[in-house]
Amino acid sequence: MVHIVKRMRKLRELLWIRVGPGAIIFPKEVSKIRMEFSANIEGGHRGARKFWREMLPRIKYRNPALPIEISRHKDKLGPSILEVYTTVKAAAAAATPASTTPTPSAEAGAGATQDTLSASPEAPAHTIDLRMAQESEILAQLIARTGATVLKATAEEKEELAEIAEFKERSEKDRVEVREKLEAKRREEEMLRLARGEMVAAT
Repeated sequence: MVHIVKRMRKLRELLWIRVGPGAIIFPKEVSKIRMEFSANIEGGHRGARKFWREMLPRIKYRNPALPIEISRHKDKLGPSILEVYTTVKAAAAAATPASTTPTPSAEAGAGATQDTLSASPEAPAHTIDLRMAQESEILAQLIARTGATVLKATAEEKEELAEIAEFKERSEKDRVEVREKLEAKRREEEMLRLARGEMVAAT
């Protein structure tokens, strides 16, 4: 029984980080995410805090190479934002030689362009206002702005989720039965105690 409990606990932890809201994969253009909000939930920061605690771990798990910066302050009236930084495409045209008789290789390269990806440190590509927003709304905006792919549970993960749900239901039933047995035992002991007291009084 102990082995089963340990297995279920470990399985639940693995599934929590892999499956659920926040299990998304960003396009390669997304280069960094930055969150700033108050550690105090007052002032409309509750949704940001829940997003940070419950959904951001899954985002990081699914995008391990993506830098994620968190800045928490103590001012409930301070910023509550999520910034998405992306890379930008820069086209570089090949230079045409000054010769009046260009070589075949020069002619081939004259109109060629090369797309390169370079980080854009100036400003975030997207800024989401988190104040007064529910965590589900924050996630929906993040997906819409970035075009992230939502990952659904696989058939194996669904089976594992069903196994956990069944184990949880069975465990709850066992707890109820144990509680009822303990209560019945207490009632029986109380009745015996009262009976002994009456017998002593009668003598």
